[in-house]
Amino acid sequence: MNLIHLAFAGQDASGYPSGMTVSWFSRDEPKDSTVQYGLSASQLDQSATGHVKHYMRNAGFHSHVEILNLKPSTMYFYRVGSSKDSKWSEVWSFVSASQSADASFSMAVFGDMGWESSVERPMIITAHGLEKKWSAKESRATLEKWKDEKSIDFIWHVGDIGYMDDSYAHSPLRFTYETAYNGYLNWLQNLTATMPYMVSPGNHESECHSPACVVDPFLGRALMNFTAFNHRWHMPSSSCAGRANMWYSFNVGPVHFVSLNTETDFPGAEEAKTGDGHFSWLKAGGFGAEGEYLRWLEADLKAARDAGKKWIIAGGHRPLMRLSHSGMIELLEKYKVDLYFAGHAHKYWRDPPSADVNASAKFYKDPKGYIQVVAGGAGCDEMAFKVAPQCPAGEGTCVRSEQTPDEDPAKTSQLNPVYATDVYSVGRLNVKTSALHFELIDSKHGQLLDEVVVTKTARASLTQNLV
Repeated sequence: MNLIHLAFAGQDASGYPSGMTVSWFSRDEPKDSTVQYGLSASQLDQSATGHVKHYMRNAGFHSHVEILNLKPSTMYFYRVGSSKDSKWSEVWSFVSASQSADASFSMAVFGDMGWESSVERPMIITAHGLEKKWSAKESRATLEKWKDEKSIDFIWHVGDIGYMDDSYAHSPLRFTYETAYNGYLNWLQNLTATMPYMVSPGNHESECHSPACVVDPFLGRALMNFTAFNHRWHMPSSSCAGRANMWYSFNVGPVHFVSLNTETDFPGAEEAKTGDGHFSWLKAGGFGAEGEYLRWLEADLKAARDAGKKWIIAGGHRPLMRLSHSGMIELLEKYKVDLYFAGHAHKYWRDPPSADVNASAKFYKDPKGYIQVVAGGAGCDEMAFKVAPQCPAGEGTCVRSEQTPDEDPAKTSQLNPVYATDVYSVGRLNVKTSALHFELIDSKHGQLLDEVVVTKTARASLTQNLV
């Protein structure tokens, strides 16, 4: 069991990823963590070593190795293991990142995807939002199809990754948090070992909710404050002065991506002091000094605008309506962010541009403000089973929900989204220098449910934009 997953790593002189982080799991502590790699499966003539993380006894070890200075847009073959133990995984491959500002690419983006379905993992407890019948298999199959078609280059999962904290609902009398995490990563390895799988923190990453974690101080504290999330994944925060996996940024082609922290380290954060369950003894937050996160976010956005990046895309777990006093919305507006992706709500909706709420369209040239896309309908044990019907040929938009974005309209200023649906779905973003094209795809039949295209004229300098 290797549970391999990749992430962009390093920066070249132009700020583009110069390598790849390879991460994996070992049941026993390895004598060293090594990746052997090369340009053919039969000639792995280069190697790199990294470090091991461990956060709880009897729960295995997590290796992270950065392979830097790779040739851009090149297929590499690799295997992971220990050179001292001579124990190696099978050989996998990936394509390194482009280092061109004009490179076109496509990516999957979504939040809130669980592991398997209620068929393989029946629900014993269905209280507090847990559903009797649910599935993530349709979305998983869609991602696999896109991988096989080579129609995506990487994946961005904006929080609530696998729902390990809900694993108790499938087996109340056993501690299954770690088993569920390993199961999720094994389930996705065919994807995550072949392309970057970028992640952002969600509330379900904050702690373990198993009765064993609540009553056992060792288990609960070993997993509090996003511990498993920050030990298992390795995002490129060291290349951008970010913090662990909580906030970071990276560049791909004409886009500057910013992964926001919607959970801790800002005024009014839901997990500022305690985790998602708000047990007083399970602390959370404090990844940076007071005010550090918002200072970092402003500096990062300003640097991207100063550098003349054509597009800035932000993503975080919570919709912006839940961050009204965080200070983040003002920064997205100030630095003219183009798109904001979120999850958290177990459904989908797309808002009109933030400064032109009456602009209901699929095509925008120089939109006024950012466009929020909430893609939280990938399927999990807190989202009831609902797949789209098979629409007549060429009429994928026959699927529509009349719901407002939130059950409580007082919580949102966007009462009339351009499009909303609560069927299982995942998003795909196609990027060119000239345009951003987002598609919402029904996970069951592969139908196009919604799309938006954004184009814009060349922007002036940051100073001119902020006047």
